[in-house]
Amino acid sequence: MTLRFQNTMKKFIFYFIILFHHTLFAADTLIDALLDGNLTHKINANYNEGNEEETPFSSTKTQKVLLYYKTAPMEGIRLEVATQSFAKETRQRTTDNTLYYTEALYDGKTDMLGYKLSANYYADTYRQSIAQSELSTTNAVGIKAQMNYENFGSYVAYSKVLDGRHSAYSDLEGKDQLLPTSSVLSSNNYAPNTQAYALDFNYAPRKDILLGSRYVIANDMQNTFSYTGVYSTFQIDEIAKGLNFGISYDKTGIDKQNNQFNINLKSKF
Repeated sequence: MTLRFQNTMKKFIFYFIILFHHTLFAADTLIDALLDGNLTHKINANYNEGNEEETPFSSTKTQKVLLYYKTAPMEGIRLEVATQSFAKETRQRTTDNTLYYTEALYDGKTDMLGYKLSANYYADTYRQSIAQSELSTTNAVGIKAQMNYENFGSYVAYSKVLDGRHSAYSDLEGKDQLLPTSSVLSSNNYAPNTQAYALDFNYAPRKDILLGSRYVIANDMQNTFSYTGVYSTFQIDEIAKGLNFGISYDKTGIDKQNNQFNINLKSKF
């Protein structure tokens, strides 16, 4: 009985040492990823006292603060955490809102395919009053699965906006889309209690050209909307380094008819 107990204890200690070693290794890897991360910090503030032609004693104060942190990749996993606050104060009204954004991303690859998985959480706190009133919050979650094969790419995405008093919208510097189900042009925000689904196909015949199409359907408590769009981007380094030319078209259907067309010219400095 004593020999069996000793053997059991030896096995337990052996497995404990292995688990402890892997835990220390994982902890070191996590610390390295956190320390090697990238932090963006911006503050913009303006104060306008008005002029003689405006209402007497008119003044406006605005402030925008951004904190955006991205960890270094850790075995294909990367985390992003961001917060951005907006505040505006006039003689008659004070408004402020703060966005909180967290996203976890995983990049994987096989011999034939590349794939990405992501999940994000979004919250927007909002207050508007002369005196301080209660704070309202809109929450949203999203997931996205992306796959690439040679020059072809595709993704499916889902998002849900939970209870709240105002829409969840994309207005976070450094992020093109806060919700992975944004359409090409017509919709980058959804009302509370809205579920949305997106399906995107794209093709890059060359590294400087991208052609794609996206279909989005969204359901709130009363309506159903669909968005069918096509888009293209062309990088024109021959004219200027980092110059991008894009053409997009979006058709809105089902309960709402409103088509949009856009030409975009963007350059990096």
